[in-house]
Amino acid sequence: MKLPLVKLLIIVLLLGASSTIFMSVMPDYLSNQLGIDGEERGMLEIPRELPGFLLVFIAGFLVRIQRRKAISMVFVVGVVAFMGFAFLTDSLMRFILFMMIWSSAMHAFIPLRDTTAIELAGTGRRGWVLGRVGAYRSLGLILGTGVVWLLMSRLHTDFQVTWVVGAVILVPGILISLSLPSSIGEKERTGAKRFVFRKKYRLFYALCMLFGARKQIFLTFAPWLLVSVYGQKAPQLALAMGASALLGIFLKPFFGRLIDKLGERTILMADAALIVMLSTAYAVVPNIAGPATALALLYCFFVMDELLFSLSMARTTYLSSIIEKESEMVPTIGLGGTIDHIVSMTVPVLGGILWMKVGPWAVFAMAGVVAVITFFTVSRIRSVS
Repeated sequence: MKLPLVKLLIIVLLLGASSTIFMSVMPDYLSNQLGIDGEERGMLEIPRELPGFLLVFIAGFLVRIQRRKAISMVFVVGVVAFMGFAFLTDSLMRFILFMMIWSSAMHAFIPLRDTTAIELAGTGRRGWVLGRVGAYRSLGLILGTGVVWLLMSRLHTDFQVTWVVGAVILVPGILISLSLPSSIGEKERTGAKRFVFRKKYRLFYALCMLFGARKQIFLTFAPWLLVSVYGQKAPQLALAMGASALLGIFLKPFFGRLIDKLGERTILMADAALIVMLSTAYAVVPNIAGPATALALLYCFFVMDELLFSLSMARTTYLSSIIEKESEMVPTIGLGGTIDHIVSMTVPVLGGILWMKVGPWAVFAMAGVVAVITFFTVSRIRSVS
């Protein structure tokens, strides 16, 4: 692999590690430190996903900045967020503030990462390179898992130490980002538009909307089921993420090659079908299995779902195959992110109400309905490379 791609993969690894620290510690912190219940947990997804809703504007800003400087800004903002978690989150409102800062950094990185990877891949290897990106993100997840497990399970440190370590992990990324070639992204910056909306990309927009619903149901309520119903803690959640990451090191490059070989339509339809089955299992198993059996199966479902998230790279390769101009990639991914997060900010609220009024099974039944709609939407894809 060329050196710029290696640097990008290291950048992905570092952000993946800190992201895992945040995602595995947050449910434990909210439940056991701040005393948040299921309905409040759903409501918190509105501020957490607000930066994703604003991604079209963030991407419009980033497209005019030199790519390596934009990526380095992501790391600087991430360090600020983790230090805030460590020292300034003695109330829920302050936690929400720094959660939004962290979320802004992570959402901004998505179009930068994917566009840079595809540019470095060239034609015919889009799935291959995004598979490698996914594998290195999995390596980062393993690193983050190891950090949480070592600090909180073995050394019995408090939340503050874990947040500080998350910040430290991000610091090298600032320097690595600035060492990327200045030529990366320069072709896009010349005459780049801040906002792009084309009828040609309507299926991409629809898939972003449906993925937003599917994604947020599982990101919010799958770990919440484990924490609130089965009493699981941050180290256990981190180990589950680590297991999926370990498998992902090998499976994500394979998934990328499958996308190049079979095409986006086939892969995304298979993904939707699997989500229907997974949603049904989440809804049914807690009601028919004993606690120990249900917990073991739910962890298996959790790992499977984490792996299936990587198939969403097919949406990006689909867009890259129909894009009219290279300069439209970042703003179009940004608009797709905004559409995704319009749904992401509303679905958890509905999910929280269903959780409290009907039961956890209803939330996952809703995910199954979304997956069925996704299946038939994906079937309309025709022109892919």
